[in-house]
Amino acid sequence: MSVIVSKRQESKFEVFHHWDKTRLAITNLMLYDFGLKAERQEQKFMRSLGVSDLSQLDENGIERYQKHKKRMASVISWFLQEQRNSVMSCIRSVNENVFIANSIYPTCIEELTERRLHQDRAIGQCYRLKQELQYTIEVLEVDINRYSNAAKMIDKEIILLKAWRKSDNRFKKSI
Repeated sequence: MSVIVSKRQESKFEVFHHWDKTRLAITNLMLYDFGLKAERQEQKFMRSLGVSDLSQLDENGIERYQKHKKRMASVISWFLQEQRNSVMSCIRSVNENVFIANSIYPTCIEELTERRLHQDRAIGQCYRLKQELQYTIEVLEVDINRYSNAAKMIDKEIILLKAWRKSDNRFKKSI
């Protein structure tokens, strides 16, 4: 039994559909400063000094505290913006390469090769995106659990892209 053409729903290309979800999850991470909570960082630093109040610090402790505050100010003013730019660059690159690859319907070997190159670039940018997020976790010392969902989504996107690339082998036979 078939469905009337006017009643058919548009099929969702899973690579696009999943990428939209992944992009949104990563954007939300960036909107919340990658999970950085300056107050918690300060409390953690104070615990590492073995005090609960600034008045309990000695001269050496005050100097270390000031360095910590300067580092946090740099993180907030500079590092977060740089990481946002870098992560957005990866996201845009994946998006661009996926759309370009999908727009190529190969009718000759050169087009098939170009399509595969864009698929490969998208996969490479997904790996780069994972590395950027890993670097962010290391520098900011944030909770890794906040990133686990995004990492799983990126891994699934890589799997989908590789499956799409593998399914393109049918074009080789027809060419």
